[in-house]
Amino acid sequence: MKKNTNRNYFIVIDQSEEMWTAVKFALKRAKLTKSDVTTISFIESVSDGMMLTISAEKILDKDQIKNEKLKHKEVHEFIFENSKIKARSEIFKMSEIDDFITFLNTYSSNSTIVLATSSDIGKPGPLIDKLIYEKSNSLLCPLVIINGNLQSQEIEKII
Repeated sequence: MKKNTNRNYFIVIDQSEEMWTAVKFALKRAKLTKSDVTTISFIESVSDGMMLTISAEKILDKDQIKNEKLKHKEVHEFIFENSKIKARSEIFKMSEIDDFITFLNTYSSNSTIVLATSSDIGKPGPLIDKLIYEKSNSLLCPLVIINGNLQSQEIEKII
């Protein structure tokens, strides 16, 4: 597997307010280190427990991917407005987390994945749980988990 030597910040995006904290943190780091930015999102497998044909599953996945692309577009516009960085995007199935880890591991170890904690849950979300407790031995890319409640001034202090 060929390694990508570009330094990159991977930001996991969703519909949460805390996600914007991760975006702002990664954006500041990317500007400081002249790194690339890639937004990452996940779709749930809607066919779990259902007996769908492959073509029906692809249609349902296509609709989810279309919605995810809209989320990415909003974040990419924010990133470009604030840094002039053209972000890339990747969408994975949550059920295929190993594909996500393989993708991350094609980048050099100076790349970082950034996640924000949620204030609603009181514990790490499912992706954080999976990456830390189930997949940490196979993840070569450093993982930064930032407090989702940080204000912009606080982010500045830790950059």
